[in-house]
Amino acid sequence: MPEGCGTWPAFWMVGPDWPNKGEIDIIEGVNNNQVDQTTLHTSQGCDMASESTSEFTGHWASGPSGPSSNCWVNAPGQYANAGCGITGNGNSYGTPFNNINGGVYALEWTGSFIRSFFFPRSRIPKDITDMRPNPNSWGKPYAYFKLGGNCPASHFQQQQIVINLTFCGDWAGGVFAQQCPGKGSCNAYVQNNPRAFADAYWLIHSLAIYQ
Repeated sequence: MPEGCGTWPAFWMVGPDWPNKGEIDIIEGVNNNQVDQTTLHTSQGCDMASESTSEFTGHWASGPSGPSSNCWVNAPGQYANAGCGITGNGNSYGTPFNNINGGVYALEWTGSFIRSFFFPRSRIPKDITDMRPNPNSWGKPYAYFKLGGNCPASHFQQQQIVINLTFCGDWAGGVFAQQCPGKGSCNAYVQNNPRAFADAYWLIHSLAIYQ
């Protein structure tokens, strides 16, 4: 996957009339991040604050006043458009991910929950390689979002898949000075250092969708 200062790659899904039909970010990070973040973005009325963290192995992303667990893009006490994000575990993003020759991401979306799994290349379940996935055999996901009373499933509809790479932008550019000190502005760095982006590309073996 793309890596390095100035990059903002994402593998995500989004519905029409954003944010009313929702957004599900499966793989996302910026600059020199080393762990993935899976995030939901919604209209008002989708809040994961009361959900148990025992359902997943990751951790809530941090906001200015605590965990970023409210999926509403205008939630008070969170950064603008932060959504509810869960960070994954080691080697799940950027340079560490590439150094282990990648792996498999799997997202399961039902009427009751959305959950994400990551498997390093050396530990990909056989049912995945056989193209007969059985998520209930995979153990705990790194990210789990319960749908229901606190977040009706109707927040997520008509999702389209997007795989892209942004340079700088609100997120990567906004934290560039903090994460990539001494490199000046993000825009200038990207413009003047083309060789720094030799590894800023996606290399995808396959993308499978099951229903």
